Amino acid sequence: MLIGLVLMCFAFTGMYQTFVNKKPVAQIITSQSMSVNTQNMKMEIDSGMILQSLNVGMFALFMMFLVYLGSHIIGVGSNLLKTERICDTLAKLQEQGITPSKEELKKL
Repeated sequence: MLIGLVLMCFAFTGMYQTFVNKKPVAQIITSQSMSVNTQNMKMEIDSGMILQSLNVGMFALFMMFLVYLGSHIIGVGSNLLKTERICDTLAKLQEQGITPSKEELKKL
């Protein structure tokens, strides 16, 4: 459960730092400037803004995946704790010689 919280905190911190310009975006996609030959002249196309937007989008998707993964890890940990609590309660009842009914088991 703690691992899930750490993953979620890491993702939120990374996204916050990136979107308030405290930390540069990781350059996942890189490209050089392109040139296009037209009838009259040769035009240079700067792809910097498009690439920066794509890099930010890919970074955000990766961070959302980490948040999703962290939430599932937290859910698994929570279910494990709940299962352990139910097993402990059933063991205590068996020690006392009490057999719980189906309705009592549903309450657990």
